[in-house]
Amino acid sequence: MMTQPSCAPHIISSQYVVPYEFNVIVDRHRNGDLVITNIKKNTMFTIKSCDTMFHSQRLLQDDCGRPIAMLRAKNMTAHSRWNVFRGQSKADSDMIFSAATNDIIQHRYTHVNISLANKRSGSNDCDFQIKGCWSDRNCTIYMGDSSTTIIAQMHVGQSPEKFMVTIYPDVDYAFVVALIAIVDAINNPGRKEVATNAAANVATGFTTGVATELLPKLQQELLVLRLKSLVDSYFLRSMGVLGRYSIHL
Repeated sequence: MMTQPSCAPHIISSQYVVPYEFNVIVDRHRNGDLVITNIKKNTMFTIKSCDTMFHSQRLLQDDCGRPIAMLRAKNMTAHSRWNVFRGQSKADSDMIFSAATNDIIQHRYTHVNISLANKRSGSNDCDFQIKGCWSDRNCTIYMGDSSTTIIAQMHVGQSPEKFMVTIYPDVDYAFVVALIAIVDAINNPGRKEVATNAAANVATGFTTGVATELLPKLQQELLVLRLKSLVDSYFLRSMGVLGRYSIHL
């Protein structure tokens, strides 16, 4: 039997907690940003990509553009792992929570475990979980390591790039939005993140004896990167940008 949370999990801030259930709409704009609005189409949050040379990052902002949380991918891990910090900080002392995939390879099924930085219990059990099918936009966020207490649920919308999320009463909805941004980033990685994760997966595969399963995935990812590089080079040459200094790929 599914139940609603019996206590208010204020993860990011109590200002993002209301005593009633409501829906938000998640929409991807042409520039790639995720924009979260209420049913009246008022903007509540934006999630902007702010990758660096070495890290994939997302910045969660409020409706006025003020930074709420920095979502940062941890490199060279077998499981896709993201750490979330307050504001624009990257300091360990400002970390709020971390999220990591349950399995090294995730196909259609999504399973992400969330652990708070200041865990409320002494166990190693996760504090929250995301389970479901991201490609169908059918994921549920649970409190604890069971599948009984729901705090938020996704619903198929007009398109895969625009869907609705129901957030239950007394739940930190900024926290829910941050989790959606992480799952989106895991399932829509940039080139750098694909290459980094592939290398980590292969290293783990050889040490755990599952390299035969991971090698085809690495080959596909490297092929995609190669094709993208060739296409980029072609367009640059056609625009006369490279000229006689063209790069030979």
